[in-house]
Amino acid sequence: MSTHRHSTRTGYTSTYSAWKALKLRCLCKTSKSYPRYGGRGITVCKRWMKFENFLKDMGERPTGLTLERINNKKGYYKSNCRWATALDQANNKRNNIFVKYKGRSLTIAQWARELNIRVRTLYNRRYRGKTGKELLAPSVNKRLTR
Repeated sequence: MSTHRHSTRTGYTSTYSAWKALKLRCLCKTSKSYPRYGGRGITVCKRWMKFENFLKDMGERPTGLTLERINNKKGYYKSNCRWATALDQANNKRNNIFVKYKGRSLTIAQWARELNIRVRTLYNRRYRGKTGKELLAPSVNKRLTR
């Protein structure tokens, strides 16, 4: 019988499921996600091998948030993890392309939202070699005349 009341005969809480999933992808070599986590050196701190410690450090999983590593080159431990939105997670992916302009470094998607430019437009400009001001210039609405 569970002492933390997060696993029962009817299933698991979302907090317990998040904990089980992080252990699976980091420790189980047969996991589909293992190559992207444990296989590249992402570890779980010893303290978090026990669910009660994970729960004490992270608290209950807030509705709509998922567990995120702040520095995705490092492992799972208290000071490198937080509960984050899907948008936060998307901005913290290894394959993001960052654009530095006027002292700010944002992903292409973040610049697109901020400047109200389609993401695809910015990717296309970057592919054509545009940088800085040219890359982030407002879109000109081209209309065909009849």
